[in-house]
Amino acid sequence: MEKHIPEYMLSALDAQGIDTSGLIFAIHTDSVDKGGNTDVYIALDSNNLYILRGWEKVVKTAGARRIVAVYEADELEVHPLSELGDLSCELLLSTGRLLSEKDDATNILLVFSLGFLSDIEKLIRVIKNIREGKQPFEEVTVDDELFCPKCGTRYPEPERKLCPKCMDKVSIARRLMGFFAHYRAKVAVIFMTMLAGSLFSILSPYIGTKFYFDEVLTEGGSYYGAVLGVILVMLAVRAIGTGLNTLYSLVLAKTVPWIIQDLKLKIFEAMQRLSVGFYTSKRTGSLMNRINQDATNIYWFFVDGLPYLAVNIFTFTGVIILMCILNLKLALICVTIVPIAILLFKYLWSVFRRFHHKNWVYSSQLNSMVSDSVHGQRVIKAFAREDEEAERFAQVGGKQSMVEIQSFNTGYTAFPLIYLFMFIGQVLVTIIGGNMVLNREITLGTLLTFIAYLSMLYGPLEFMSWVSNWWARCVDSAQRVFEIIDAKPDVTEPENPVILDRIQGNIELKGVTFEYEPAKPVLKGLDLSVKAGQMLGIVGKTGAGKTTMANLIARLYDVTEGTITIDGVDIKQLSLSQLRKSIGIVSQDIYLFIGTIADNIRYARPDASMEDVIRAAKAASAHDFIMALPDAYETRVGAGGQDLSGGEKQRLSIARTILQDPDILILDEATAAMDTETEASIQKALAELQKGRTTIAIAHRLSTLRDADTLAVISDGRVVESGTHKELMQKKGEYFKLYTIQLEGLKIINMDA
Repeated sequence: MEKHIPEYMLSALDAQGIDTSGLIFAIHTDSVDKGGNTDVYIALDSNNLYILRGWEKVVKTAGARRIVAVYEADELEVHPLSELGDLSCELLLSTGRLLSEKDDATNILLVFSLGFLSDIEKLIRVIKNIREGKQPFEEVTVDDELFCPKCGTRYPEPERKLCPKCMDKVSIARRLMGFFAHYRAKVAVIFMTMLAGSLFSILSPYIGTKFYFDEVLTEGGSYYGAVLGVILVMLAVRAIGTGLNTLYSLVLAKTVPWIIQDLKLKIFEAMQRLSVGFYTSKRTGSLMNRINQDATNIYWFFVDGLPYLAVNIFTFTGVIILMCILNLKLALICVTIVPIAILLFKYLWSVFRRFHHKNWVYSSQLNSMVSDSVHGQRVIKAFAREDEEAERFAQVGGKQSMVEIQSFNTGYTAFPLIYLFMFIGQVLVTIIGGNMVLNREITLGTLLTFIAYLSMLYGPLEFMSWVSNWWARCVDSAQRVFEIIDAKPDVTEPENPVILDRIQGNIELKGVTFEYEPAKPVLKGLDLSVKAGQMLGIVGKTGAGKTTMANLIARLYDVTEGTITIDGVDIKQLSLSQLRKSIGIVSQDIYLFIGTIADNIRYARPDASMEDVIRAAKAASAHDFIMALPDAYETRVGAGGQDLSGGEKQRLSIARTILQDPDILILDEATAAMDTETEASIQKALAELQKGRTTIAIAHRLSTLRDADTLAVISDGRVVESGTHKELMQKKGEYFKLYTIQLEGLKIINMDA
């Protein structure tokens, strides 16, 4: 049997005499009742629920940065599952209560902080599954570990299991290198030419200094007096090195942009696969940063960072080897300061990474503010909030500026000090090497070559100081990019989807419960059905759950509990593509893409002809206003395009759905933004569209639903009444009240007119 027991709880539970081998599930929460705040471990086996109260202390043990929890138990409660009633959560102002209801009696098992609500909900679901004979974790997502096992830090996002302190930079680097897989040949050319160019750069000082002074300008040398020949060799070495560097730069420039394009495409494709819930939990600025800024950070590292890192490592290693060959004593003096410099650079890497992450967060916030300002200008101006918005932007911008100032100050202070420290090595070499020349231990050419090579060491070390900065930025960006790529959608395609020959449109909802946030259900055991070809009208007050129900039928979200079937098949088993192509939604929230009016209507069926587009527009009573626009159907709309009214946008949305020709039609306040005359013409068009199709119509204006085959009244997430208009009026229940209120309102309007 599958089990989910955090390791750090086992010893505490075992100390209480609990058979931990039989445990199925355990969570860590708190308790704010019984006169104090305690840590609570709640464990579950097939027979009992255990609630252990006590205090958890975090202590360090052997090992680098390893932290473990030590638990001091205070009280153990054992509740047999057979004696527990129905479990539920009750939300208070800042706490929640775990309740057991049985025989008209309510027992409070635990009072906990709201932050643990999600875990308590999972516990209730697991217990319910055990009682119903199901697999304990059916439709339950469980996090085995919430804390990093290395340092004890809680994961910022538990579903990713990525600790910012201990993340595996090697794994991230390996994944980034995976984007080069399709460019192996070009990458091989790049690295071969880079290494060859580095080799010629290393040989240049040796030929131009030691060989020239000791063998050409010194009597007795092998090539004494051959000045012109050696100069030509030096020119040839430098020319070949320059040519190789130019070659790999050209290949690099043609390769890396395509790799980054692949990366951006993977991010964008991954975003298209994610569920609607992902976008409601992320801010626009953050998502834009991940595609643009983060991918660009990775781009610049691979253009100006990684290739030259390989060059400089090769150069550094080659120079050290040659120095050791020339004179081991001077070489040891030169390299003594290198480990210290490397340690300093490593420390600066961690500092700069924190700066980059803070800078990215503030940049995302600023992007989101700009997006809100652009889309909310009418509201801002309506409430005269221009100055306040500017002040809000300035506050976040000021925080970002302070982070950048700290980053620049750190870099411009720390690096010069490191370089000054490194210069001490050159001073020592000059002093000691000068004495060695005077004592004839080494030649002048050897000393000058050492000084030249020592200068060559500073270049790679200086570069590596900055590349660590770039690498910090790149890793921080890659971490966020892979979050998108690795994210799993809440709504997934079944492994073996059922594909129907044709969707008839028989829809049934059984015991449907749904919640956007844990323990805050929007729908509460909703039961509803509509037969193929019929029209179901949904009415209810604002916030009753009408639009949520429509989204669940289209499977934009998955139900928390219960089932939704179409033609007798659970929609979770149907092909997502077939399901969504067969359901047309005319929503109260209209979105037009950047493009022409024809493109927006044709979005439902890209292969539709212009005649089909015009026919759909006429059916939606949109043709006349479209022809009055500057470029008719070629008029650009969306961001920066023609500004259309709410009613015009809604008619384009209806035309889009008419062109889609769906089997199931969902009208969510489809005529809410229209005047009475336009609404009448569209209702006629919609009546034609509804023929032979299952239609679910949601409306506040009850007069538009009088002809529905069935009406359902939703209140507080449940169906409280259903029947025809005539039947519901005779019942004089909730529908009768709503209809009467609207009728009285219309009478008052007519009297005022």
